[in-house]
Amino acid sequence: MKDRVLAIIREGSKFLVTTHVDADGDAIGSCFAFCFALRGMGKRAVICLQEEVPYQYSFLPRPSPIVSKLPEEEFDAAFVLDCAKLSRVGDGYQALKGKAPIVNIDHHTESEPFGLLNLIDESASSTAEMLYFLFEEMGVGITYEIALNLYTAILTETGSFRFENTSEGAFFVCRELVRRGVDPSFVARMVYESHPVERFHLLSLVLSTLSLYKDGKVSLAYLTQHMLRKVNARKEYSDGFVDYLKEIKGVEVAIFVREIGEGRHKVSMRSRGNIDVARILSRFGGGGHTNAAGCVMEGDLEDVKERILEAVTI
Repeated sequence: MKDRVLAIIREGSKFLVTTHVDADGDAIGSCFAFCFALRGMGKRAVICLQEEVPYQYSFLPRPSPIVSKLPEEEFDAAFVLDCAKLSRVGDGYQALKGKAPIVNIDHHTESEPFGLLNLIDESASSTAEMLYFLFEEMGVGITYEIALNLYTAILTETGSFRFENTSEGAFFVCRELVRRGVDPSFVARMVYESHPVERFHLLSLVLSTLSLYKDGKVSLAYLTQHMLRKVNARKEYSDGFVDYLKEIKGVEVAIFVREIGEGRHKVSMRSRGNIDVARILSRFGGGGHTNAAGCVMEGDLEDVKERILEAVTI
């Protein structure tokens, strides 16, 4: 499969690069790094991100321009990175099929083979880890811009190397990226220690909704649109809140429910050990990893909470 992906890259000249909505560090860093790599080979590459880059990744070097809508032109291939389902690309995802052959590069356990080519490695810590080894075979020199994006992607996807998906490959790749000039303390400071004060005002509201269930083994908190408006916060200010809920002693499953529209909620779940939250959320159309997954659910807040808690059997 990798040879066929490499053949498309070598034979083509114009590519589209995109990822899922609500893009995280792995999605952003992978897209930026891949675009830099393609351009380093003399290719034309366009990145499509339907939403603004989250503030904590604004320090990353980015290829310009970045478009917010799928271009009208056709491409030799469309690379969809770090996206378990094609629908997660967002508005217009169906039109993507008509623009170019789709190459799916992903590491999620619930990843669907929606591409003409599907390069999926569930053992990899991140899509960025996969790209590092792909770049080696592409003959791409790892510049500082590429290295900084890949390192940030791996750092965030592994929760600073705390999550169960942290692999030997992740440490190997990060060592090589540090050798190419990445400063780990700088990245950590930019990602984890450069938050706006509104994030902490929002966190205080979210923590006030915290409840424990199932003999203290399940934690749940939520965020409403009203709470966002109350402290003048943006939705990405709540990124990572679910991880606080998992830090409570005795908690095995953490659930964070965020209202994203009238009667629509995004659910993020984290777990310890062998509790497979990707499997739990797959019944609601979601997916991810064994210990970290998400989905979007229809219904009012109380209905969503009840259905999710009922699905968690501990």
